[in-house]
Parts: sequence; structure tokens; C-alpha cells
Amino acid sequence: MGRPDGKGKGKGGGKGKGGKGKGKGFAPEGPPEYMKTVGEFLHACEDMMVCKLILAPIEVPHFNAGIWTEEKAKIGKVDDVFGQINDVMFTVKTEEGVSASSYKAGDKVHISTEKLLPLWRFTQTQKPGGKGGKGKGKGKGGKGKGKGKGDGKGKGFGKGFGKGKGK
Repeated sequence: MGRPDGKGKGKGGGKGKGGKGKGKGFAPEGPPEYMKTVGEFLHACEDMMVCKLILAPIEVPHFNAGIWTEEKAKIGKVDDVFGQINDVMFTVKTEEGVSASSYKAGDKVHISTEKLLPLWRFTQTQKPGGKGGKGKGKGKGGKGKGKGKGDGKGKGFGKGFGKGKGK
């Protein structure tokens, strides 16, 4: 236990720096300035919208990205992305007060242009034209001799190096 005055080393007795919460607040997301038609509604399933991705070249929507109507009314957020590489689909968890069954098959849905990822991010192991990742380098330090004078091997010289008569 630390000293009663809070100084010195010990368990729990020292004065530490307190952390201040710097988390991001969740402000309501407004309609995006630039949108793309990302997909078309196929059918409703358990109060969610199932949509087919219709972007060419294929760009995949971020999870939790806002989905909007053409009139910039929020429908919901991307919940899941699934399917084959050439037949991508996604589900939209609708906002409160929006019913998935109120949409007709073929209705277009839109997304912010900032909330799309290129398909190669999911199909290739590294960026095209990239040099690859950095190799493992040696960290700081290594096998050092430690602090203080001498070479850290003690006072003796080991076998055969003593002064005096030797055989």
C-alpha cells in the first residue's frame, strides 16, 4: 500500500493521470451531399429490406452506412452484405417508422458516395501495384549489456584465466 500522503511507489497509492472521455458523440446523420444508386429492393424479410447491388463497377457498401430514397429521406442502415462476387446483395435495417413491406420490388435505394468500398478490398490480399507489407524489423534494443560499468559478467574471469601458477 502507498504512503498516506499519496507520494511514493506502491499499489494504488500514487497519484495517476485521470483519463478524460474523448469519445465521439453520435450526432444524427443528415442526408449526404452526393449519392449513388446502390441497389434495388427485392423483398422484405423479418422487418428488413433485402436489396440487390446494382453498381458497376462493383462497390460494396460499408456496414451501418445510411440508405436513402432519391428524395433524401432516410430508409435505414446497411445490416449485412452477402452473396457471390458477381451477385452481391445486402440487407437494410429500417429506421423506426419505416416499414420494409411498404416498398415494391425494383424500387431504387441510394447511399453516400463516401460509404462505398471497391470490390478488390475483399478479393485481393494486397493493394494492386503495392509493394506488400513491411517486413518484421528488429525492435529497439536487443541483447544489451545493461546499465553500469563493466561487461556484466561479474568479477571472476572464469576457468583458465586466473593469475598465478597454471599448468
